[in-house]
Parts: sequence; C-alpha cells; structure tokens
Amino acid sequence: MKTEYLQNPPDFVNAVEKFSKSKLKRKAELLRIYEEALKFKKESLFEDLTFTAKYVRGLLRIIKSGKINPGSDNIDRIKEDFLDNMNKIVKMIKEILYGAGDDLNLHFDQTYFESSQEGFLNINELLSDMEWVKIYMNNEKRALK
Repeated sequence: MKTEYLQNPPDFVNAVEKFSKSKLKRKAELLRIYEEALKFKKESLFEDLTFTAKYVRGLLRIIKSGKINPGSDNIDRIKEDFLDNMNKIVKMIKEILYGAGDDLNLHFDQTYFESSQEGFLNINELLSDMEWVKIYMNNEKRALK
C-alpha cells in the first residue's frame, strides 16, 4: 500500500472516499479515528477494527436478508456473534480514542455508543465507512503484488 496515504490521514480518507465513489457517511469521525490510531501507534488495532467492521456488516446483511434456515438455531448464533463483535468494535474504538480528549470521547459516546435506534444507525454508518476502508486496503495490497 502507498505509505504516504498511511501517514497522511486526510489523504488516506480522501483516497478511500474516491475509491468508494463518495459513499462515506461519517468521514469526519473516520478521519479522527485514523488520526488517533496513528498518533498513538495503534495502526494494527485500526486494521483489526476495519476487519471486524467488515465482518459485522456481513452478519448484518445476513440478519436483514432473513436467508437463514427457518427453525434452526443459526439465527441465534448469528445474532450472538453480531452482538459480541459490536461490543468488540466499541471497545476497539474506545481504545484507539483513549487519551484523545474528553470532548471527542463524549461525542462518540453520545453519537455512536448510546443504546438507541439513532445510536445504532450512526454506528452502522461508521461501520459502513470502515468496511470501505478495509475493501480499499485489500485492493491496494492486491495492486502491489
């Protein structure tokens, strides 16, 4: 992957936005998470976060589509896996933002981590953006081979 993108958060996020054909919905927060990951040397945690976000988005698509054998316990396992990984995502974001300042942490708590329909919609949009980051990063890795 082009290392200049990795070290310049605005350029990196802009490259992801261009790659996604302007589908990012929470660009400012994505940028802040990436900036803090670089600042606190948590790049591998950021990569884990994007991987988990992509996985959770896939689980959500399965749950929404209802393409699970009716009457089986698959849906219960998928929902449990979804909830476990959502909790994991919240912990990872909080770990990346630890030390970033009370205002930013309060913003994320109120906007994304609140147990409400709006909080769920907001975090789902952020996870969509992170999924695009993961797809972009995978694409860049393949391009280097």
